[in-house]
Amino acid sequence: MPKRGCMLTVTAAEKMGILLGFKLVRGAYMSTEAKLAESLGYRSPIHDTIDDTHKCFNECSSFMLEKIADGPGGVVLATHNVESGKLAAAKAHELGIGKVNHKLEFAQLHGMSEALSFGLSNAGFQVSKYMPFGPVETVMPYLLRRAEENRGMLAASGFDRQLMRKELGRRLKAAVF
Repeated sequence: MPKRGCMLTVTAAEKMGILLGFKLVRGAYMSTEAKLAESLGYRSPIHDTIDDTHKCFNECSSFMLEKIADGPGGVVLATHNVESGKLAAAKAHELGIGKVNHKLEFAQLHGMSEALSFGLSNAGFQVSKYMPFGPVETVMPYLLRRAEENRGMLAASGFDRQLMRKELGRRLKAAVF
């Protein structure tokens, strides 16, 4: 069962007759959100463990895909997590939301999870890469937060580089011969 907030948001949108259009993100502003919640006397919205985070994202992804499968609206699933990407892609195919359409899109930060992006794209899904821009004092804290939230991605980046080297070699070989 997805997180209560995910269901409440969808229910409220449906009651108001608002077309569903959600971007579901795994990461957020971990340190600032926890501090803000504390200052307002609320419990931190950040999950206690990374496994809880994965579980919540995967359940909400599944829930949102079921909502858009037979109804209006769309969803962008913003994740660098390969397992979450695979689960969402499998669920989308199961529900008939395969190939490129305007109901589902995946998104990752440029330079992160290239293997996931290529895999999803090759499977026929729409994939967007985004790149933050702006003043250094604004962009750097954002990128540092993303790095903090995606510590596990550092291991995957080596795999991404390996795949890119292989592809570059293939293209060079094709160009020469």
